[in-house]
Amino acid sequence: MTKTSKERLVKSKIKRTWTDLRVEIQKLCIALNISNDDFSEVNINEWREIESNIWTNFSSKKNSRWIWETLANSYETAPFSHNNLELEEFISPSEKVWILLDEATHEKTKFWIYEGTVRAFDQLFRESFWTYEVLIVSKKYEWILILNHHSTMIGTGILKDLITEFKRNGNNI
Repeated sequence: MTKTSKERLVKSKIKRTWTDLRVEIQKLCIALNISNDDFSEVNINEWREIESNIWTNFSSKKNSRWIWETLANSYETAPFSHNNLELEEFISPSEKVWILLDEATHEKTKFWIYEGTVRAFDQLFRESFWTYEVLIVSKKYEWILILNHHSTMIGTGILKDLITEFKRNGNNI
């Protein structure tokens, strides 16, 4: 596929309601040859239930903008750098997860929900700094990994133990 036809493909898939964030992600997926099986937006008919399940399972306050301030379960934190973060040290690269990216639209915060592998998201994450908050969530709602705007990673469940071990080994990112 030539670059021109790739650009046409992106333009044809972009809806008028898509924000800059969603357009950028679509373009990066094409440029990095990331398939829809590895990373794609969640269907509009599914996202409300997924978002509700995430807040119900992990937050003491429904629809908190900064979910890390209202985590219902114990957690561990560590500083991180976007340039050096290796998500595959914490989550299997082939694991399918929910990925929520926040974006301010019309002066309100909106989380766009994607489904994808950690490997695909890691590629996208290295190419762009689109958002203040990233939530990576087990599809079974067993754990959540938050990458916040303070360059702090926050993990619950099995990730809590991995972050603790990571810090114990002196590997602060």
